[in-house]
This record gives sequence, structure tokens and C-alpha cells, in this order.
Amino acid sequence: MAETGNNGGSGDTREREPVKKQYSRGREITILIAALLISAALFAGFYAFWHYERKHPATEDALLRAHYVWIRPQVAGQVIQLFVSPNQFVRAGEPLFQIDPRPYREHLKKAQKELILIRHAIEADKAAVNAARARVREQEAMVATAKQYAERYEEMVKKGAASQLSTISYDNELSVATEKLLEIKAQLQEAIVKLGDDAVQQARLELAEVEIELARINLEWTLVKAPADGQVTEFTLRMGDVVRPGDRLFPFVETDNWWAQANFKETRLKGIKPGMPASVKVDIYGDRAFKGVVESISGSSAASFSLLPPQNTTGNWVKVTQRIPVRIRMLERDSRHPFRLGASVVVTIEKNAPLIEEYAHPPGQTVHDRN
Repeated sequence: MAETGNNGGSGDTREREPVKKQYSRGREITILIAALLISAALFAGFYAFWHYERKHPATEDALLRAHYVWIRPQVAGQVIQLFVSPNQFVRAGEPLFQIDPRPYREHLKKAQKELILIRHAIEADKAAVNAARARVREQEAMVATAKQYAERYEEMVKKGAASQLSTISYDNELSVATEKLLEIKAQLQEAIVKLGDDAVQQARLELAEVEIELARINLEWTLVKAPADGQVTEFTLRMGDVVRPGDRLFPFVETDNWWAQANFKETRLKGIKPGMPASVKVDIYGDRAFKGVVESISGSSAASFSLLPPQNTTGNWVKVTQRIPVRIRMLERDSRHPFRLGASVVVTIEKNAPLIEEYAHPPGQTVHDRN
């Protein structure tokens, strides 16, 4: 009975072994298929990523840029009024601060009075010349009359109709009149020299007018205004500060012209050209993307003009991939998301999208040059 039971158990085991082998083989096939599917999915994903990256090159090595200027006063003086606060946005021409205008206002008044005095002096000199000329004409007439009397009495003396004493008297009168004429002519010459010719008079007037204009400009410069639409940054100016011409007071960022400097690896630069649309994501605003366009590509690497530019010599073990700056003009702005100078951005270029013709060729290049 026991033997019969043992034989029966062995039979069941032998019957289950093929089932286990079949199950194991099926499991292996399933795992293999799953592995193949996963590999295919990974390959497809990698290929799709590679294909997308090739058609949409991107870089995180990029910053927002804009023009900025240092606000420098043109005249010296004490700051008596502030019109802005730190980080304030202003429009072109709006006042930033006021320098004490009183000394410059007085200088303008003085220059205007100087012009009036010069005009009066010129008129007085002209009057003096005219008066001297009138006296010369008058004296010349007196000399002519004295000469006529002297010549007449000289003829009468010759004819015996007059005495020699009368002739001497008229000769003396002629001599006195002639000396007086020479004296008046000398005075006329002095008056003419003092007046000067027309060119000298005009030069004196123009110099005085230039002084007035300079004084007026200096007075206007006491009110320092915004050079463009922009933002006041690093503003530390205070009431009572004394400033001098050329002092760097604070930077002013112009907000009407923004671009991104995107530093692409040189190996990713192939096919990128001006006019290609771009998408710019500003880190400050998360996934908010702004429209841009490739405006130009630098003719040198980002490190070419550094103090110690890298050298890729043949003896280097590792070749250093350089980065080439690409200028991305920002075509879109949003008042709710203002740009910040130096903010980090991610730039993606749409190589398959149609070119924006306005930027499709660099400045100075014509359509014929591109063809």
C-alpha cells in the first residue's frame, strides 16, 4: 500500500515538471518582450529627444541684457530735491533730481546784463565816431573859409589895397584852424579804433550771446532728467549731497530695448542664423515664455577677450568646447512681468519655423549678398 502511494506521488511530480518549465519559458518570453519594448521606448524617446534638440537647440547659459548709462551731472552743486526713489520706472524727460540753480540763475542774469552793456557801448562808440566825423566836416569848412580869406588878403596886399598885418592875421587864423582840424581827425581815428570794424562789433556781440547760451544751458542742467524710458537702479543719492561734473551717481537701465545673450556651444551652432524665431523663458517667471528672434551671431567666443583666454593646444588631454554668444532680440514684453537686467533665461531656437525677414540678414548685408 505504501509502495503504491509513493508511485502515485512520483507520477504527479513528473506531470507538474513540464507545466513549470512551460510557465518559466513563458515568463522569460514575457520579460524579454517587456525588455524589448522598454528598449524600443527608450530608443524612441532618445531619438525623439535628439531629433527635437537638433531642430530646437537650447541653452541655459543666457542672460537678459539692455543698454544702461551712468547718470552723471554736467554741473556742480548741492542736491536740493529728489524726484525718484530706488528702482522706480520713469519716462524719458522726467526729472530725477535738482541741483541748486541759484548760482547759475545769477550767472545767466549777469551774462544778459553784459550783453546789454556791450550793445550800449557799441552804440556809444558809433555815436562818438559820428560826432567826430561831424566835427571834422565842420572844421574842414572853417579851414576852407580861413584859407579863402588868407588868399584874398594876400592878393589885396600885392595890389596895395590892404596892409601886411591883415595878411599875417588871416594866416595865423588858417594855421590855428588847420591844427584844430588835425586834432579832430586824430580824435576821429581814436573813436574808429575803439569802435572797431563791423566784424569786430559782431564778434563782441556773438561772444556775449554765447556766454548767455552757456549760462542758460548750465541752468537747465541743474535739473537732471531721465535720458530715456527706464528704471533707476542702485539709487543712493540724498538731499544735501554735493555733486561734481562727471560724478557717477547711479546706473539707469533703458527699458525699451531688451535682448538675451545666449552662449551656445560651438558644436550646437550649426544651422543657426539671423531671423530664426526663438523662445525665451525667464527664470524669474517660471514657464512664461517670451517671443524673440536671432538678431546676430558673435564673431568670437565668449572668452576671447577675457584676461586669460583659454587655449586649445594639441597637448591638452581634454578639448574645451567654446561658447559663441548669440544675440536674441526680445519681440515681446509684458508689463506684469518686467524684465530685469542680468536675469537668467533659457533660450530655445526654432530652426524649422519660417524666418522673420526683418532680421533675416545682419546689418550691412543685402538680399543679393545672401543669394
